[in-house]
Parts: sequence; structure tokens; C-alpha cells
Amino acid sequence: MNFRGLIFLILITIKFLNTNCASVIVREEKIQELKFVAVGDVMVHSTQLTSAYSSKCDCWNFKPVFAKVKPYLEKADIRIANLETTLPGNKKQYAGYPNFGTPDSLAEALKEAGFNLITTSNNHSLDTGKKGLRRTLEVLDNLELAHVGTYSDPEEHSLKQIHVIEKNGLKVAFLSYTYGTNGILIPKDVVVNLIDKSKIAEDIRLAKSMQVDAIIVYYHFGDEYTRLPNKFQKEIVDFSFNEGADVVLGGHPHVLQPYELKFITDKYGERKQRLVIYSLGNFVSSQRSRYKNGGILFYFTIAKNKNLQIKDVFYEPVYVYVEYGKGVFQYHILPIRDYLGENTIPPLTKSEKNIMLEFLKDTEEHFKKYSYIEIGELVENR
Repeated sequence: MNFRGLIFLILITIKFLNTNCASVIVREEKIQELKFVAVGDVMVHSTQLTSAYSSKCDCWNFKPVFAKVKPYLEKADIRIANLETTLPGNKKQYAGYPNFGTPDSLAEALKEAGFNLITTSNNHSLDTGKKGLRRTLEVLDNLELAHVGTYSDPEEHSLKQIHVIEKNGLKVAFLSYTYGTNGILIPKDVVVNLIDKSKIAEDIRLAKSMQVDAIIVYYHFGDEYTRLPNKFQKEIVDFSFNEGADVVLGGHPHVLQPYELKFITDKYGERKQRLVIYSLGNFVSSQRSRYKNGGILFYFTIAKNKNLQIKDVFYEPVYVYVEYGKGVFQYHILPIRDYLGENTIPPLTKSEKNIMLEFLKDTEEHFKKYSYIEIGELVENR
């Protein structure tokens, strides 16, 4: 081979290697993902306390309530629930509506089920006073259950104002607020985050300054037992997205309200996907009437390559079944699609199964009619 031929061969080889390396770099670009599941209100009415109680140990066991949904929770990295009761530690204060107080074993059961983030700001945050509020947080801390929305004192609030989770290469901030506390005045030496636009704007601005990849906000708001969001809910959600929030989760109505995934431009000029579900409904309670006797596991994934993306938005319907039998009085949260066949454990009576199917039909039809996902210029009903 002459000199010119050798040079030509070297140049072709270099070009091939550069092209091949470039293609390898493109293939190896890593997409960071974080999977979430959120559920609605965790409530404990007096009948649930009775069901969970055992005279043999003079104790309460709530673990069976969540046993059937535990595998579904394990599909996500971050598992969020709203604790709509307090943990006062005093048996005299264990009660259902209107002033909720529940044994610590409820929190232990939530931990066992797999939940790792608890929202505590709701209208029942002060049901057992500031002592109950503080002890609730103490119990969650001892169980290493992260929480957001209420604080033992102003100093703790200033330190934990923005709750940040770093996992799978992503950094996500969580905020939580409630419309009120059922008229109970908030003592000055504890903090309950209230829905206040100036406060929300300040918190989101602070979160953004921490260089987080996404901001998730939980709101306890809306009209109870109403299946569509009201004007105030829509206003607060729009405000939050304009300030820079990425995901809004809602609770309080005790029934499911629609979800939306759409492209929104915030006040910083950044246009990207934003996700809201106006109400996650009940997750567990003793409310047995239509629309209130079940809920959902609401899934979504936050992914980031160059830009933030919200994907894999879907829900798993669940039904609260009360099992009665010889020596049995037990609440169960059942993933409905697992209980459509026969020979299920626990077994459902024909009438109970029909009620469960009614809840499933109501949920699917409601979401299909009012929820949507926007993909570019396309809109898909889900």
C-alpha cells in the first residue's frame, strides 16, 4: 500500500470510530426516573377502632387493613398518604368523628404497608390539641416515616419548611397545606401550613432555589362529597402551576375528583407538563355510601433526561370491604380487579360484590368523562 492509500485508510478509520462513538454516547444517555403512588385520606372512625381492637393484648392491629394493597405500593419508589387523624397516645382520646384520635399502631401499619411519606396538614390536624399534633409527629419520626405539612414549633418549620427527597438521581421537593382546622385556632407555638398564596409562592420560590428537579404540592381543599373541583380548587391549582409547581395532589372531599396532565407555561416562561388530581378520595374509612366506599392508588412517574417529563399516569381502583363472620370483624382495602373472579380471600357476598362493581363502574366512567392527558397537541381521555 502506498503512502496516500495508508493516509486514506487512517482517515476512514477515524471517521468510523467517531461516528460509532457518537452513536454509543446517544444510546448511553441515561434517563433518571422516580415512580410515585399517592392515596387519599386515611381515616379511622369508631367502628374501625372497634374492629382493630383485641382484648387479649388490649391493643389495636391495623396491619390486616393494608395487607392486600402492599404489593401494589411496592411498585413505586415514593408512596404518599394523607393521615387524617392524630396519634395522641392517650386511650381516652381514641375516637372517631368529629375529633379523631388513633393508636400508634396505625402509623406502624402504614410503615409496614410501605408508605414512606405522610401528609399531616388537614382539617383534623388539631383534633387532639397541640399535644396531639406534636406527638403525632414524634411517632412518625420514631418510625422514620417522613412527613410534611405540620410542625412541632416554628423552629422546626424553619428547618423543614421544604421537604426534599433525593433518590434515583432526582431531587424532588414536597409541600403540603390545608384550607383550615375545623375552626380550631392554631396555637402560636406550633405550625399548620394553611393555604395562603403568599406562603405558597414563598415556599415554591425557596424550593426552586434549592435546584430541585420537581415540586409536588398536596392540598387539603374542596367541597366534601362533591365529585368535581370547585372554583377555589381550580384557582389554587392554576396559581401553583404558574408559580412553578409540577404536580398537585388533592384531598378532603372523600370522593374521587378528576385528574389532568397538560402542558402549562409558568411565570418564568417554562412550558412543560403539569399534573393534578383534585381529590384522591378516601383510602380507608367507615363511610359506606356510594362514591365514598373506595378510592384509588394513583401512579405517576417523573423522568428526566434533558427535560422533565411526567409519564405513566394511571390508577388502580380499591374498595373498602368490611368482613363479617364468626369471630371476624375486619376492614380490608381490596384492589378491585383482583376480586372480580370467584373464590377470593376474603370471600365477598354477592351483594357486597355488586356494590364493589358499582364503585368500579362509577370511578371508570367519571375519570373517562372528566379526566384527560395532553400529549403535545393531542388529548387522550383515560
